[in-house]
Formats: sequence, structure tokens, C-alpha cells
Amino acid sequence: MKSKIVIWCVFLAIALYLLISLLIFPRMALRAKDNPVVTSPQDVGVEYQDVSITSDNILLKGWWMPVASPRATLLFVHGAGANRTSRFFGSLDFYKAAHDHDIAVLTIDLRNHGESPATDGWLQMGRTEWRDIAASLEWLTSVTDEATPSLVMGASMGGAAAIQAQANGVTADGWILVDPALNNVDALVQGGWITFGLPRWLFYPFAYASVAFYGVPGHQADGLAIGQTIDQPTLLIQDPDDRITRLPFARALAANNPAIILREAPLISADEPCMAGKGRRWGTHVAAFLCRPQWFLAEINEYLDQVVLVKPTQARMLYEP
Repeated sequence: MKSKIVIWCVFLAIALYLLISLLIFPRMALRAKDNPVVTSPQDVGVEYQDVSITSDNILLKGWWMPVASPRATLLFVHGAGANRTSRFFGSLDFYKAAHDHDIAVLTIDLRNHGESPATDGWLQMGRTEWRDIAASLEWLTSVTDEATPSLVMGASMGGAAAIQAQANGVTADGWILVDPALNNVDALVQGGWITFGLPRWLFYPFAYASVAFYGVPGHQADGLAIGQTIDQPTLLIQDPDDRITRLPFARALAANNPAIILREAPLISADEPCMAGKGRRWGTHVAAFLCRPQWFLAEINEYLDQVVLVKPTQARMLYEP
């Protein structure tokens, strides 16, 4: 009798956990949360304009930071749960650095983020967000000289959205991925461990439920799979100790697609001041610019000078490590 009770208790516990994985965890991880924009480029001495860009009949909020004689324009696309200020990335300081290197910057709050409207409120890891990139690039063409090259830089989920944009025919002169989300199942499992500190295997039901029922691209349609179709030289900057969008997937994408130019960031210690507030389980997710700004900017400038500003047939040869 006692053994039957134990079996039933175990069965009910498993069933309850699977129900939580199906109904509760996806809402915690994939529902948009309030993340107001409370700073601006003016805080770092950069003049800007507030802009609104129409994408799928919604108005995305953003900033346009022009320069007098731009070498390039850059669209910065933030990650899941962030906004155009992206404090983990250090985006305000990046905008200042780009501005000082004569790169004009447009940045937006993706749908369901920051001050942009909510659609259905669900984050889609690039599956729908790529259309915001398309709309933003179209806006850029209306305010810039055609001779000025355009760059798209996507961080984390923004990198996944940039990959989806390329795969859907969106064009830019250069693409930069920073710790892109390439394997959504793995990233969601890692996110569960980061949040709760429980064994990773416990979060596979939630991760696969997110794919099956909540629109998150699975293994056949995630960044790693879609990224193998990219044919334009694309710079991929990867933090080696990133615990959520991990190095093995970046290496796999580069190994399977010669158009991917992989640059692994210098190692960063968890005790460095730039890591304060990140939480140790996050590792160095999108920390390369914040912690190694000179290295990061050198990679951007080299990519711009040796790939974007030369003929495509020369680009790969000139930029081999």
C-alpha cells in the first residue's frame, strides 16, 4: 500500500512539474516585462533625435544619432528583455564610441520591449522580431546617403533576429552578431539554470514546450540552422565564457559556414569591475564591449575597413585571421 502511495506521489509530482513547464515557465521566460527607458545618449554627450518607425502597423520607438560625415550607419538591435539602453552590453557607451569613430547609429526598442508597443506580448527569439530590423533599415535608407554603408549589429536575441532577417532577404552592407542566440533550446535550458540554480536537465520540458506551443524556433529553424544559409561575410563576436548563448554553437556555425567570421573575445574574469551586477551564472554574456572596449572597437573597425568597404570577392581574403 505504501509503495503505491509513493508511486502515485511521484507520478503526481512529475505531472505537476510538466504542467508548470508547459504553462508557468514559458510565461516567466517569454512574456514581455516592463523595462522603461530611463537614460539617453545625451547622458554620454551624444546628440540624438527621438524617432518612430512603423513595423507591422506598430510604431517602434528609437533614437537616431547622426554624424556629419559618416563612414557608415549602424543599426543596433538589443536582446531579449532589454531595450535600446542595454546596460549589460553597455550600449550608451558604445553609441558614444561609434559616434567618435564617425559611425551614425540608429537604435530601436523591438516590439514588446522598452517603449515600443506590445503585440501579443510573446518574445519569439527572432522569428517575428526580424521584421523590425527590416523596417528600421528601410527608415535608414530614407534619411541617409546611398553611398554610406549600412551595418546591423544584433546582440543575443538581436543577433538571432539579424540572422532571420538575412535569411528572409533583408539587405545591409555588413552584419555583426554579438553572442547571438543560435540554439534556443539550449539557451532556455541555460536560462532556467541561471535563474533558479537547479540542474539543467529539469528545464528541457520547458524549453521544448516553448518550441512546440509558444512559437520559439526549434532546431530546424533556430539561428544555428538558418545561419548556415548566410552568404554575406558576417562578423560573429563571441564571449568564450557566455553561459547562455554558448561558444560551441558559435564555433559550429563558423565551421559550417565560411561566410561567418568568428572572433572570440579575450577572457574576462568574474571579479573584474565590468562584471559587477551581472550575476556569476550569467558568465560573460554580451560583455565584450563593456569589458574590452578597445579590442571590440578594433574588430568592428577592421571588419568595416577590410570587408564592408572593399569588393565582396576580396573581403574574405583580406580578413582572414
